[in-house]
Amino acid sequence: MENSALIQYLIVALLVGFAVWYLIRILRKTFSPGKFKNGKPGCDSDCGCG
Repeated sequence: MENSALIQYLIVALLVGFAVWYLIRILRKTFSPGKFKNGKPGCDSDCGCG
């Protein structure tokens, strides 16, 4: 019975770890330094700001 709980904790830990890794990956892509190179935060070349 103790072995079953350990396997469940391991599966949950892997799922949480994957979710955190995926969230960090999305945040890095969203807030990459290339978006801020014009000095206007949140403004891309196709947004019509410059």
